[in-house]
Amino acid sequence: MRLAVTAAQAADGLYRARPIGARRLPDIFGYDILEALRRSGCSLCRVEAIDDRRWMDSFWREGKQDPGTRRRFYAAGGFCRHHAWLLHRLVAAEAAGAAIADVYGSLAERDIAWLDELRASLDRGKRRRRAPLRRGGRCPACVASAGDAERKVHFFVELLAEAEVRPHYQSSDGLCVAHFARALAHALDTDEEVARLLLDDWRERLAHVRDQLVEFDRKRDHRYADEPKGDAQGSWTEVIRRYVGERFPDDCD
Repeated sequence: MRLAVTAAQAADGLYRARPIGARRLPDIFGYDILEALRRSGCSLCRVEAIDDRRWMDSFWREGKQDPGTRRRFYAAGGFCRHHAWLLHRLVAAEAAGAAIADVYGSLAERDIAWLDELRASLDRGKRRRRAPLRRGGRCPACVASAGDAERKVHFFVELLAEAEVRPHYQSSDGLCVAHFARALAHALDTDEEVARLLLDDWRERLAHVRDQLVEFDRKRDHRYADEPKGDAQGSWTEVIRRYVGERFPDDCD
């Protein structure tokens, strides 16, 4: 009989091994999700922000020396705006601007060579079909983030299949609509009980926000101006969080 520690048990410090049944257990990296359920905001938004920072931290400290990583970086023309500024914030916090000078300096040299080649071809009366500086690859941090995010959604659904995890989810801030949709899609394919839980929970949360917005609007009427403002005053912010998630600081873990 094989033994394993579930992510739920690990998160609660209950390192008691139990038999593995027919259902595949969540990956231990689901621990990040359980920790995020104890914090504010959409738990999957939070773990994605943590993963982003970890990946970028690894990139500028060591990963940028790998030839394959550098090739992908150059092919993409560097990072997208979000990840480039994430890199900048992490490097600035360590006063380590040389890391950016290294990779972006090399990228600039490559782009200058391309611009010189394009200029020379124009002088020769030749035109290239490919637009200047069109990149052949995606931001490598976005590629890594997309793969990690998909795995986290799967871990999340598997965790919700464990009865001891559900109270943690139900007492949390829940999911934004984008992560709810992805988790629901996976649950519909793998676990209808979890799918029903997600549907009922998200509808209840959305209805609560809707009711709070109605109350907020009612109290804008001068006839009710003397009533206590209450929680409804934050509803116009909460509905944005509910639909698009929340931007977390770089130290969100």
